[in-house]
Amino acid sequence: MSGNGSKTHICEEHLGVWCRCTVCGEYKHDYEDNDDGSFAASGKVVTARCKRCGSEEHYYADTGTVIENYRDRSYDLESEPVIPPKPAPQGEMLFILKKLDDEYIITGITKRSVAEKMGLRHLTVIVVPFVTDGPDKGCWIIHNRHDKQIAKGKTSAPLSLNLFGGHCGPSNDDTIGAIGLKVGLDMLREHALRELSEELLYKNGLEKRLEVWRDGVFTGEYISASQYRVHPELFPIGFTEYTAKDNVEYSYIFALPVPGVHAEQIIAADNYEKSTSTGTKTYEADIALPILFMQESELKRLWRSRIPQVEVCDAITRLWEEQNNAVYQRLIEYISNYKD
Repeated sequence: MSGNGSKTHICEEHLGVWCRCTVCGEYKHDYEDNDDGSFAASGKVVTARCKRCGSEEHYYADTGTVIENYRDRSYDLESEPVIPPKPAPQGEMLFILKKLDDEYIITGITKRSVAEKMGLRHLTVIVVPFVTDGPDKGCWIIHNRHDKQIAKGKTSAPLSLNLFGGHCGPSNDDTIGAIGLKVGLDMLREHALRELSEELLYKNGLEKRLEVWRDGVFTGEYISASQYRVHPELFPIGFTEYTAKDNVEYSYIFALPVPGVHAEQIIAADNYEKSTSTGTKTYEADIALPILFMQESELKRLWRSRIPQVEVCDAITRLWEEQNNAVYQRLIEYISNYKD
């Protein structure tokens, strides 16, 4: 029994993302603070961190008042980011591709909105992280993008499962020099690592402050994170082809081995366009996204079940399409046979 006599379960046995009970919805954090007993006299700020999910709470030791919008080096409530916000992007530029024999050639560069509207085949990279050892060995590391979609004003299933990666385009103003070039592995790896530096992070770093959302609402809490720099080198798998009404891609697949000791400290992230409190400017805000460890067979089962509350994104499902079977088989073989 739980401490609440009306319950017929023990919350700690049913914890999901962010230590939330999947039965009753209550949060059951296991906080451990940094107060050595001297904080109260000085009025210092106590940091309490959940040993299970890494969620933090900050409060004044002398009054117990919780600081709802705590920022790493400031104890003041602030409505805007401490670091000057980056301007929101004005239009993502993408590489347009053509396949010639076994080579992929850049034939043009255009805005993402144009590529999607006109059905132009463009270049993306997709990374499949997987756990190399321990109880979750072989599991794919995926994230739930639900809160990001809501933050962007889109609709989303409560569980929207996705991999890591993104679109590829010029990194500078040189939109002419790349045209005619063959897409090489170095270019693909560079883009994949760039996406990972933004999306696959390590908890408790100081490089990024990620908004924490629950049930589609920003809680006012933050998680600190840094780049996950200790992973082995990305392993190249191969090109896949994907065609949808407004999304036509050549996607290169990489596998990313993640040791079990690191996996529990991994957190996903993404950004979205946010307005300042005055509504006069927009900037990119970073948001934390829950991580899940799932066997590929379970992902496929969820996809086939067509459960309305669960979405398996096309970054995953394209791997199961017939034209991509050879790449899929190479990926499964690599993960199954991986040894440190």
